[in-house]
Amino acid sequence: MGHKDAKGKGYSIFRSAAEEAEMRERDGRQRAEEGGHMSCTHGRIVSNPRTATPFTAVMTRENGSTFEVPFATMSGAEAFIRRNTPSPSARSTTYDHGRD
Repeated sequence: MGHKDAKGKGYSIFRSAAEEAEMRERDGRQRAEEGGHMSCTHGRIVSNPRTATPFTAVMTRENGSTFEVPFATMSGAEAFIRRNTPSPSARSTTYDHGRD
């Protein structure tokens, strides 16, 4: 048969374990350097293909000024935005019903 069981084999977008460890360390350092408070009104993610940090979180402060923070992964950028912006208000479900 010659087929090997693939269970336990993971998939990674990184070329090596060292590259993944470096990215995790960089993201952890950025998280530690954050202000610890919600200083932005909203954020968005911009893709920068073919760069060392392919994702950038563009954050907007209350006064309208913006700043950018580079990330190696989209999930890192999403988590940064969630930590630094307020949660959306609860959505009304009054009109969420089917038509008869």
